[in-house]
Amino acid sequence: MKNLKHYLFVSIILIILSFGMFFIHYEIFGQLENTIYYSVMNICFIPINILAVTVLFDKLAERRSYNERLSKLNMLVGLFFSDIGYKLLKIIVAGDESIKKEKLDFNDWKSCGDWLREYDHDIDFQKIDYQQLKELVVQNRDVLANLISNENILEHETFADLLIALVHLRDEIVLVRYKELTKEDCAHLKGDVVRVYKALTFQWISYLQHLKEFYPYQYSSYMKLNPLKQE
Repeated sequence: MKNLKHYLFVSIILIILSFGMFFIHYEIFGQLENTIYYSVMNICFIPINILAVTVLFDKLAERRSYNERLSKLNMLVGLFFSDIGYKLLKIIVAGDESIKKEKLDFNDWKSCGDWLREYDHDIDFQKIDYQQLKELVVQNRDVLANLISNENILEHETFADLLIALVHLRDEIVLVRYKELTKEDCAHLKGDVVRVYKALTFQWISYLQHLKEFYPYQYSSYMKLNPLKQE
């Protein structure tokens, strides 16, 4: 009711101003017929003006909403890497001697992404600290559950794929955590780890790009300890 009264008050004021300006125009220039003619012509274009303004504000509102969702998503990605992602990347990279020898240009995000897209992400499962990997993914099950239950995650395809692959890896680890691993178990787990590794490196590069743009100090700290940097 309060808002309705406010809109009515504003509308009345605007109508009075409109008629007042019309009267002043007539008193100064006369020509009542021409004044009415052009006033009616302007009224005819009001629907088109409303359409243009509505589309413009709708686009602006949509863009603002998208930026807000993206900001929240980047906060979730940051939470992921703080709690589990960075440690997970270090554990997996320990089994990949090849990537440490590559000289990736982290100032050119496109070249990094293109290179990772072609990279096979092969690992030596025996060089991975499996016990540390197991503890990390099992103990952080609540973090994973909270992240994957967030509806906004679906808008971030790369991150969603990473979480799905990681949850699948966790399920496989939970399934065999009370038994001694056989060669078949290791081969199967290796495939799951590689799937996580591929998605994780892509998301890591994207996260570094975000940090460089908005949080340069944090970016600088992460780059000093970047697991993908050449030794």
